[in-house]
Amino acid sequence: MIKTVLIILLGVFFLVNGINHFYNSHIVREYAEKRGLFEPKVMVFLSGLLLVFGGLSMITGYFIIEGMIGLCIFMTIAAFTIHSFWKEEDREDKMMEFMNFVKNWAIIFELVYLTTTVESKLGLF
Repeated sequence: MIKTVLIILLGVFFLVNGINHFYNSHIVREYAEKRGLFEPKVMVFLSGLLLVFGGLSMITGYFIIEGMIGLCIFMTIAAFTIHSFWKEEDREDKMMEFMNFVKNWAIIFELVYLTTTVESKLGLF
């Protein structure tokens, strides 16, 4: 029971962040442009879709494995393209991006663990 509640809450986290990608797309896009992301407008839209799909899959339990795999892909790409701390010159920026880089990997590890312990209601796996 507690595991189900925690998975749902994690899904809400991703869903809210995905909605934010659409609601505040201009801010997210500006940040992506600043970080040198290829095609920021398209990437912000695609990442928003992945976050919403992944969040909804965790909340509903439908296609949950596929949703978590999509979230892992998004988090990995974001870690290396958006939070590339090694490119930063400013010490504070470097520290902030490093914390986000490590946070992404902590979330990825949690998602990988969860994919090995949950069953999808309608999933392909």
